[in-house]
Amino acid sequence: MATRLFGTDGIRARAGEWPLTPEFTLRLGRSIGLAARARSNSPMVVIGRDTRRSGSMLESALISGMLAEGVDVVTLEEFTTPGVSFLAAQQNATFGIVVSASHNPYWDNGIKIFEGIGFKASDELERKIEETAQNGMTPEPTGDLPGMVRVNRDLGQAYVRHLIQAFGGEGALKGLRVVLDCANGAASYLAPDVFRRMGAEVIALNVWPNGVNINVQCGTEGDGPQRAGLAVMAAGAHIGFVFDGDADRCKFVDEIGQERDGDYILALLARDLLAEGRLPGNTVVTTQMANIGLDRSLREIGVRLERTQVGDRWVSQRMREGGFLLGGEQSGHIILFENDLTTGDGLFTALRMSQLLLRKQPCRFSELADSVLTKAPQVLVKAAVAAKPPLESLPGVQTQITRTRSVLGDDALINVRYSGTEPVVRVMLQGNGQPVETLHAEAKRLLEAVVTETGN
Repeated sequence: MATRLFGTDGIRARAGEWPLTPEFTLRLGRSIGLAARARSNSPMVVIGRDTRRSGSMLESALISGMLAEGVDVVTLEEFTTPGVSFLAAQQNATFGIVVSASHNPYWDNGIKIFEGIGFKASDELERKIEETAQNGMTPEPTGDLPGMVRVNRDLGQAYVRHLIQAFGGEGALKGLRVVLDCANGAASYLAPDVFRRMGAEVIALNVWPNGVNINVQCGTEGDGPQRAGLAVMAAGAHIGFVFDGDADRCKFVDEIGQERDGDYILALLARDLLAEGRLPGNTVVTTQMANIGLDRSLREIGVRLERTQVGDRWVSQRMREGGFLLGGEQSGHIILFENDLTTGDGLFTALRMSQLLLRKQPCRFSELADSVLTKAPQVLVKAAVAAKPPLESLPGVQTQITRTRSVLGDDALINVRYSGTEPVVRVMLQGNGQPVETLHAEAKRLLEAVVTETGN
């Protein structure tokens, strides 16, 4: 039986270690090539990568494997994940592929696969690729002729033009002063260019990638938003946007330096879309990690909040099933099925929020955010784990969850889960009036129970 390689957001591992060795990545490329040939007589794949040092190595191995199986490849080189998804669909590609580990440190990397229509690969396709790569491949390539590869930097401008046109054309954000933290990642050149062409005054941070500084003290994780907040206040900017390494996530920082995550963005956009009569089913989709305050915020305007398991692919899947327009995660991964988008796009989210701010002036963004959402106390802690046995099989963990429930009450939210992209367990607790200190204490007990039973 093949080892499961794909997690909640593609394959993710330390670059150079299995399965992201050059040798096995070439096999993955061949397997993707075989899957592409099974779908098309003239298969073509669009591929891009973020800025981490190992990206060129892994991209080259994937491309070699696909070329060997007779698949043509168009590479965008360093480009954002949503940009690759969009252009794969626009070019009628068989697949879109991104080599990225998103918000992870530079020594990690990953492989994300999109269907030709722009949505993330199905479980069936991922299982077929990993099965073939591990067990079902002939020693030699089966293609009659190798494919061809070409670099097409101009293709990326089609994505840029699409974004600019979607928000009123060049100059439409004139009068806005904005800070952009690009995490030394894939948005480093793209985001400042788009905002400047839109007429905004841009203060660009962390736009000098060197292969190892991606997500280092910047971006959506850790103290990145707080650092961006200091820059916003120092520059007297109206707003700041913080992207992750591949720019599918975006958080914003208001004019007084406060971090505002995806819950705030969903609350603001839900009201905006509802006022325009463009919120199908009066429903927003999010995950179990969203704050209880978001439920209350949306109930006030007659909007239903539907929760899925953690992972943007599950949010997207439920949105497609229900015909919904808006969804996302607290992490800043916002999905809007408008303007031909099929996945979370941090740059699109930032432009959408900028447009909203200009329409609401002279109201300040801190006032807008505070007016739509009051968060309930929430604690999120994490720890490294050596293994990931099913949590339901760990009696000590289940006992502690029951104890925590008795302390916090039936209305509390308790979420214990392994990361789908890192060797980490996360515990999230939301109470209903309990002090934050109580939440911290209970979260620590749950975390210790998991670490003890996983043998770390």
